[in-house]
Amino acid sequence: MLPQEDPKRIGLIGTGSVGSGWAAIYLARGYEVVACDPASDAEQRMRVFIADTWDALQRIGLATSDRVPENKLSFAAGAGAVAAASDFVQENAPENLVLKQAVYAEIEEAAPATLVIGSSTGGIPPSQLQAKMRHPERLIVCHPFNPPHLVPLIEIIGGEKTAPEVVDWALRFFTALGKKPIRVDKEVTAFLTNRLQFALLREAVHCVAEGIASPQAIEDAMRYGLGPRWAVMGALTTLTLAGGEGGMPHVLKMAPELQKWMDACGTPQMTSPEVQAKLVAAAEEITKGRPLPDIIAWRNERLVDLLRAVGPGTEKA
Repeated sequence: MLPQEDPKRIGLIGTGSVGSGWAAIYLARGYEVVACDPASDAEQRMRVFIADTWDALQRIGLATSDRVPENKLSFAAGAGAVAAASDFVQENAPENLVLKQAVYAEIEEAAPATLVIGSSTGGIPPSQLQAKMRHPERLIVCHPFNPPHLVPLIEIIGGEKTAPEVVDWALRFFTALGKKPIRVDKEVTAFLTNRLQFALLREAVHCVAEGIASPQAIEDAMRYGLGPRWAVMGALTTLTLAGGEGGMPHVLKMAPELQKWMDACGTPQMTSPEVQAKLVAAAEEITKGRPLPDIIAWRNERLVDLLRAVGPGTEKA
């Protein structure tokens, strides 16, 4: 299968926060976008979202025009109509396997066999997504991270029947888009980045549940301890540098003690009503009554500042 190397029009199925984030990125990079969503106010919400994020996209170098190219965004009646008008389709439907498979069936009725379908799923294995497709070789997971218009990372995961050239195409395409795609080589639950994220979240939940520290202390430990280092390097580099000039071999001399620390980490039960009550109380404590939209806006501003300093293209080492 040979995907279209230089698509001009991108189709988006679903226009929630993920779909709207994709639309903003594609418009910023000069593509035409055709979208669909069953919500009656979907188009209005998407256009407002894009207008509100355009300044941020300019500041991180993804948008080069001063104004949103409104004429490059259009809406269609459904997934089939979107697919028929597009060179590449990104599916952003809710995390429901049956629903997503129904969307793919509609796409395949209308699109040529060479049209690549990307899924934004955060955890459904691509082999399951493509199980009922006539042309499963075209399906690939292209998993973004919230907020998708700002966070550079895209996980690229092929299924058992995904054509290798589709994986290679996706890596090239998203690199040219200004994102940072990474290939995940095995289909595992939650893929790669969410597994790393949930290892930390699991321990944060454990610390709340066991009263090891206050919610604010847990926040500060991440923000002022781990966060600054992890903004400029990954976990494996951090571990390597912990050994000083001796690097990883020196770190591994301490492996028996480090293993004890790993074994001592918690395994909280998120389904426990007691744990859930403590998490709700912790969230109320750290948000201090501020409206969540205000916190989201503050987060996005800080992300823009961070990306301008250490985002893709700023690496010197």
